[in-house]
Amino acid sequence: MGPRTMASRVHALFGAFVLTLSLTGAALAATRSGHDASVSKVMVTFSDTSLRVVPTTPGAGPTTFIVRNKGKKLHVLVVKGPGVKGARTGKIAAGATGELKVTLRPGAYVLSDPIGLGEYNVMFLDVLKASVLSAKGDGSVVTPEFAPLPMCSAGFTP
Repeated sequence: MGPRTMASRVHALFGAFVLTLSLTGAALAATRSGHDASVSKVMVTFSDTSLRVVPTTPGAGPTTFIVRNKGKKLHVLVVKGPGVKGARTGKIAAGATGELKVTLRPGAYVLSDPIGLGEYNVMFLDVLKASVLSAKGDGSVVTPEFAPLPMCSAGFTP
């Protein structure tokens, strides 16, 4: 094998190595971005007389409402609350499932179905500020953000 053939093989191996590293980096970036942007899921189930929501206290952030119609009428999910205007699914037929993606802020939300259940049959959702999860050693500790308790008067000093 001549020096020229050896150099060609080294260049080919180096090129394959660089290509493998770039593909691995792209795969890791895609996986990492999927984990960082965690999306909460809220299940909404309609019957012809009520709606059920699980969980009723999701964390703030991107949320997907998965809506299932177990009734015989058409149903529509409408979400109203802080920062959400006009969020609604299309009409969901009996036995069908739909989705609604919104970004929730901390606060109170009202879920309703003005078409199938009427405007007064509603469900309330209390969205909580997301907690910070940290770990040390072999244990995990959830540390919610600390807010000082309100005092009896503005001039109170301990």
